Amino acid sequence: MRYKVVGALAASTLLIAGLAACSNDTGSSSSSGGSSTVTWALLTSEKPAADVVKAAYEKANPGVTINYTVSDVDNYQTTTRTQLSSGTAPDVIYTWAGDGNPMAMTVVQKAGLIVDLSNEPFASKIPTGIAPVTSIDGKTYVAPITFSGIGAAYNQTAMDAAGLKAPTTWTELMAFCGTAKSMGKSAFALAAGTPWNTQLIPYALTPTLVYGPNPDFAAQMSAGKVTFADSEWKTAFDKYKQMQDAGCFQDGDLGTSYEDALKLVATGDAFGSVQVNSSIAAMQQDAASGTQFSYLPMPANDNATSTRMAGAVGASYAVNASSKNQAAAIKFIDWLASDEGSSVYATAVAGIPAIPSTTFKADPLLATFIQFQTDGKTDPFMDQLWPNSKVQQVHFEVLQQLLAGSLSSTDALKQMDAAYAEGEG
Repeated sequence: MRYKVVGALAASTLLIAGLAACSNDTGSSSSSGGSSTVTWALLTSEKPAADVVKAAYEKANPGVTINYTVSDVDNYQTTTRTQLSSGTAPDVIYTWAGDGNPMAMTVVQKAGLIVDLSNEPFASKIPTGIAPVTSIDGKTYVAPITFSGIGAAYNQTAMDAAGLKAPTTWTELMAFCGTAKSMGKSAFALAAGTPWNTQLIPYALTPTLVYGPNPDFAAQMSAGKVTFADSEWKTAFDKYKQMQDAGCFQDGDLGTSYEDALKLVATGDAFGSVQVNSSIAAMQQDAASGTQFSYLPMPANDNATSTRMAGAVGASYAVNASSKNQAAAIKFIDWLASDEGSSVYATAVAGIPAIPSTTFKADPLLATFIQFQTDGKTDPFMDQLWPNSKVQQVHFEVLQQLLAGSLSSTDALKQMDAAYAEGEG
């Protein structure tokens, strides 16, 4: 089954202490009396969509209240999983497509914690390229809402003022870092103080270095024929460290949070940051009026024509199997996955709908990413194809050690190989 998932995705053309409440309260649920409160848990990176979605859905469904909470990835994965196991989780929950972390679809479905959504209207509309990471044994368990990328988000206004152009080759990227440093700025803001952010640069480099040259790499890993340590993943890790040593990142990168890194770009103190595209909306909120942004691929070598981007299901949602308000929760999920709902959501987070929408108009700053998607030059987020959640956690840990200078790239990747070898779980 795992090989089928890998094959389908490789052929496809087609990523946050406690919960921080962003509504009145989580409330109680009631499906009687013509009214209902639906509780909804999502990530900090999806916050720009929450208020817009809440307003649109409540307007279209008088008597319904959407109460949501947001939290960063690390806390979300641990807290929500604990809530699911104890039967206290919100009705609708952010659930990663595929596998690879404690709140990924495969993991929570195997534990019986989410509802079968196969009979919902959106299920038959899910593109074949992403169906394998939204279903198990032919049954759909998550509603994919956005298709997301990982690339370099630039403050284009700051770039233009400095007379700089985004690098298209690795040599240009190194020169870009040097020029930015000479101006007293950072080329890229790195949020290494937020563990999940540490993975974004390897995810941006490996499509060009690993998965483009060898589309079967993920399947070969599943078959035990290749490893992280003996592949171009080592080149990606080495280049990551090279960027840090060259001063591509701001001082104190290991202690910088996700939110603070985005503010560095928004204010122009850093020219860019490698991020999921939904992060651009948060940058826009912190930037001066009129600030323009761009979203471009991250070069990994000196052959610009070989450059690829990571692109895969971004936001996706499931229904808590212990919810006492399942009917209202499923109705909300159906709306999120509809033409109207996905368009509202994707527009708010500067993304694109995972299920093609006839009403959606893409933000022009995503034109390059969409072209890469159209041209078949994207590869899935790597953790969606890993056999267990430990691989990703080890990935976070070894990258922080790599950047701290306490672990070599080879030893870091060997630890990931050991976690991968533990298989499904």
